[in-house]
Amino acid sequence: MIGWLKNLLGASRVARLSPEEAHQKAKAGAIILDVRTPLERKEEKIPGSLSLPLDRLPTEWAQLPKDKEIICQCRSGARSAQAARFLAEKGYRVYNLAGGLEAWKRAKLPVK
Repeated sequence: MIGWLKNLLGASRVARLSPEEAHQKAKAGAIILDVRTPLERKEEKIPGSLSLPLDRLPTEWAQLPKDKEIICQCRSGARSAQAARFLAEKGYRVYNLAGGLEAWKRAKLPVK
C-alpha cells in the first residue's frame, strides 16, 4: 500500500497503553523503551527501562528483541508515538505509553 494512503487509512497506527497497563505489561516481561535524550534520561527514568534515543532508532533498531513486546516511552508521548510506528513497520509488537513519563508520574508509578 502506498505510504501516504497507509497513513491516511491508519494502517500504521499503534495501540496506546495507559501507565497502569504499561506497568502491568512490563511486570509480565515487556520492554519499556525510553526514546528520550541521554540528558533527559539522566534526570529521571522508569526503572528497568532501556534507552534508545529517537535519533538513533533508524540505525540501531535491529538490536531490539523481536520476541518481546515493546512499550515506547518519552516525556509526553509524541516522540514515542513516532518510535512505535517505526518499530511496528519493522514487525515489532509495540505500544505507545499514552502521556509518556509525565502520565507515568501522575499515576504514582516508580521513577528513578
